[in-house]
Amino acid sequence: MSDVDALRSQLRERGYLTHGIERWFALDPWSSRTFWMELAIVASKAAVVIAVFGALPFAAVMVFRNYPLHAFETLGLFLTYAAAWLIGSYALVVLIALILKLRPALPIDGPRALLAISFVAAAILVAPFMIWWYAFDTAPALTELIVGVVLAVIFFLVATIVVSAALLSFSIYELQRVPAIHQKRRGMPMAVAAAALIALLFVPAYANRERMTLEPMVVTEPTTARVALIAVDGLTSEILQSRPRLLPHSAAISTIPAASTTERWASLGTGVRTEEHGVRAIEGVRFRGGRHVLQRISGADAVLMHAAPLLGIARREPLPPTVRRRDYIWELFAERGVSSLAVNWWATASSTEDAGLDVIGPETIFADAKGDPLRVDALATGRFLEELDRQKPRFATVYLPALDVILNRMHRDRSTQLATSLRALDGLANAVALVRARGYEVVVVGMPGEAQRGSAVVASSIPIRAGNAWDVAPALLTILGFPVSAEMPGGNTQHRIASYGPRSTSGPAQQLNEEYYENLKSLGYIQ
Repeated sequence: MSDVDALRSQLRERGYLTHGIERWFALDPWSSRTFWMELAIVASKAAVVIAVFGALPFAAVMVFRNYPLHAFETLGLFLTYAAAWLIGSYALVVLIALILKLRPALPIDGPRALLAISFVAAAILVAPFMIWWYAFDTAPALTELIVGVVLAVIFFLVATIVVSAALLSFSIYELQRVPAIHQKRRGMPMAVAAAALIALLFVPAYANRERMTLEPMVVTEPTTARVALIAVDGLTSEILQSRPRLLPHSAAISTIPAASTTERWASLGTGVRTEEHGVRAIEGVRFRGGRHVLQRISGADAVLMHAAPLLGIARREPLPPTVRRRDYIWELFAERGVSSLAVNWWATASSTEDAGLDVIGPETIFADAKGDPLRVDALATGRFLEELDRQKPRFATVYLPALDVILNRMHRDRSTQLATSLRALDGLANAVALVRARGYEVVVVGMPGEAQRGSAVVASSIPIRAGNAWDVAPALLTILGFPVSAEMPGGNTQHRIASYGPRSTSGPAQQLNEEYYENLKSLGYIQ
């Protein structure tokens, strides 16, 4: 039997003939056109296998995060990620081949070196998935975690085998026989490598993120104050001058610097900077022809956020913020025994908690408003007053966005805009009077909308020391007997605690329904 036949026999026994790799040992190196053709063919075959198994964990995680999706959208996810993997893995396999041809000493006849090369290459292929998964704003649910880990391990093992097969084809030419790595069992080292991958996926990225944090010790001074915070988007000091008798104390203040209105209001409500509270303007992706907006996307997803829109496969669409890392001050109150109510604030979901906090999120209010900004304010105010009568909380707050929508987001002629904005101000004045009649001290805070001129303003029924919007949250904490934390840039610098800590709840971001989404578009929040 010739040497070529002997090699073919060994390859057939190990199952490699089906990949067509046995042709490699008979080829000429650099000067042969056939060499480059065969390199392209083998790299393409390897890339197809890697692309299929590489796209599976990405698509599975996205389905879990954005359920429900239609079959078309699920297929679009899989094919988009598979196309990206096809290009990337093809380039990697070709690169390995050329390195081995440039460095013939690398494919030495020893299992450790070649196995190490296979594992390193497979790890390079799996690393993008790990980085991508870690970059989501919230930790995965248990089912998603299990499925993602299993698919990632399968991908790692398949990538190891595929790269190992490619190494075989390159090594045969150099050694003229099947290298030792392919004559030994690889089950044990591959199992160890898979176990290490599982550990990397679980620890520390997810196990640590789900770890319970110790509640900081907070010493409060009990008070009997009952306070209501009314946040008015689009209200400036100049506009408030048309209602001089709204509240006895008012002053122009400097606003909070931020990239969007939502970030500024979240900073005011939490008392901390944007990078601390995490609320920001975010974007989703809609496949061309798809019905659903993919709302939960990894911060490291260059494929969906950049490549797909650039190629026209999908388009990016802005979304309201749904992720928050820090508690609003009324959540801090409720956790420590002060009954609280919050209506229509960004990045809050409707809920009733045992701790004495009732939250009415914006999704139902905006959906019921049917694109009418005045109706948004009317619905929010109505729910606010209704819950004040029912619960009588010690602290309550409502967010009213109509003035910002009328002045900055909806294109209307000046006379209509003026008349509608006056109606919004009348609604605000009526709400203030009704809340004060219920025995609450009222604090009204207004900040200009995006690209709107004017100064922020604070008006209140009691004196409040505030030179800028950062001072509002510390002032409210002080009124209710709570200390200011060192993370808050506003307020008095004395008698501070170190921190109130991150949010105690870290569930997945709430999925927006299409009706809510369309109403936000009609109000100008989404262009």
